[in-house]
Amino acid sequence: MAATDDVTSLVAEAVKAGEVSAPAAANLRRWLSEPPFVSYRDRLVEDITNHRWKALDDAFYAVLEFGTGGRRGKMYPVGTNVLNARTMGESARGLADYIAGKKAPGEPRSCAIARDTRHNSPEFAAICARVLAAAGFTVYLFPEYRSTPLLSFAVRFLGCDCGIMITASHNPPSDNGFKCYNARGCQVIPPDDEGIIACVKAASDRDIPMKDYDEAIRDGSIVLVGKEVDDAYIGAVVSQSVSSNRDLSIVYTPMHGVGETSVAAALLKAGFTNLNILASQRTPDGDFPNIPGHVSNPEIPRTLDASIAEAKRTGAHLVLASDPDADRIGVGVPVSADPSGEWTTLDGNQIGVAMAAFIIRQLKGAGALRPDHYLVTTLVSTQMTRALAEKEGVRIEDNLLVGFKWIGQRIDQKGPIGFLFGFEESHGYLKGTHVRDKDAAVAALIFAELAAHARATGQTVLEYLDGLSLEVGHYGERMINKTMEGREGAAQIKQLMAAFRTNPPTTVAGLPVADVYDYGTHEIRAADGSTRPLPEPSGDLMIFHLGEPGTRFAARPSGTEPKIKFYLFARTDTAGADRASLPAIKAKTTAKLDAIAADLEAYIKTAIA
Repeated sequence: MAATDDVTSLVAEAVKAGEVSAPAAANLRRWLSEPPFVSYRDRLVEDITNHRWKALDDAFYAVLEFGTGGRRGKMYPVGTNVLNARTMGESARGLADYIAGKKAPGEPRSCAIARDTRHNSPEFAAICARVLAAAGFTVYLFPEYRSTPLLSFAVRFLGCDCGIMITASHNPPSDNGFKCYNARGCQVIPPDDEGIIACVKAASDRDIPMKDYDEAIRDGSIVLVGKEVDDAYIGAVVSQSVSSNRDLSIVYTPMHGVGETSVAAALLKAGFTNLNILASQRTPDGDFPNIPGHVSNPEIPRTLDASIAEAKRTGAHLVLASDPDADRIGVGVPVSADPSGEWTTLDGNQIGVAMAAFIIRQLKGAGALRPDHYLVTTLVSTQMTRALAEKEGVRIEDNLLVGFKWIGQRIDQKGPIGFLFGFEESHGYLKGTHVRDKDAAVAALIFAELAAHARATGQTVLEYLDGLSLEVGHYGERMINKTMEGREGAAQIKQLMAAFRTNPPTTVAGLPVADVYDYGTHEIRAADGSTRPLPEPSGDLMIFHLGEPGTRFAARPSGTEPKIKFYLFARTDTAGADRASLPAIKAKTTAKLDAIAADLEAYIKTAIA
């Protein structure tokens, strides 16, 4: 065993050589010398003596914070900026201390915990359960993998004070995460998130007590749950049905995740019995071996290639996919009425708009649409939803930041009784108030009903969407993702946001930048240099409105991944148009998006040069 002085001197030399940052070195020294981290010292010494500086710098240069979905990042056995046994324990203890601080001494407290199929998820879930049990909580633990929306449901169903979901959603196999839920089954929002972060920070300086797992089972502080909650959840999902059409053949892939327990179970329970679960992606596996790039993200069209090939081979009418924790869906549809021909995938906005319109019209047809019904979506989702809502006389709440927690909050603010449907462009959807999070099971059910309805009326899904465009205009959206990992990447993301804030482009796609809506500084900056106040919400988001109605772009750093995201929007009027003219109209919208994308790529390249 190397002496502490020898190891710390190696760290000092690495700092001088620029291989380790000063913040990382400070955190390394703490983990080498302070008692709470003694069990990690052997691994630290091994990494340091083998000069694994890049890995150590990335693992220690910061403290992993809560973003739009809690804590999410790479796994590494040691480090403050990664997920491991220690940082998971700190997260659980911080949550426990925060909840305890809001309750009277001796008052009962409880937490539901679930996990997905990722590497280390079972171990991380058990660590969280043991930490909370040691802190005096009753823990309701799912011993097998479950979906994220089921966890949200379980918090409400079991009457818990909070919930924990161990998942990194659709991130690569290297990642995992700690999703934190409040008593309403909604991901935590301010001021709770700041309070939890403060408690996690306090826990990072001390030992984290953990109760023995078997002892906790025996004394009832950890209660294993399963079928009772599962059955209630599936029943709640199926109750959201809006159509009785079931004449549909579906290929479904859980993408090596948990979706067979929720999405497939709900579809079968609802009567979609012609369901083919894709064999090659059915086995739960944290490596996601049969997914292109090993990233099970249904937002990426090629992840549905194998399912579409199976659908063409078998003559299926619809492809559905869910991500590893089954809170998002992807959709593939045939281009014509012939399922053996060409297929395409739908983007998140197309899926959301189609479902919103379908739900509204099904309820209207049944005489069940009420004046208090409303839709909820985000600032970076398609504005086609607003156009449809206004046409149908339905209220819409569409000024929300990215993150389904804001949709969950708005449901409670505006009243669950009137909530009709909510979605965000990143393939997250919710009908019903059984959860306060996006839910792939209920989304799959509603979309399957839409596809069956379209088929029964002699339409394809694409023709259904075209009909909506003829009514309110053709809307097109596009996403540009820039992945920038590690300390250098984080600095580049800040640099880009600063550039857009202080020296933005004045023209994009040949159009003037008319107004910049900055939700970070709470001001609207006009082209003439004047400003006016911008009320809430508050977040690191800028929307650039161009000199043509419906044409704009937005910039924001991701809260859960090392990315900066750009959202592009364009619209082409369809007044007086017919279906024969739609291809030319769509080409105009695409050309606008192409031009915006080209100018943004050039600006980004210059800004980070």
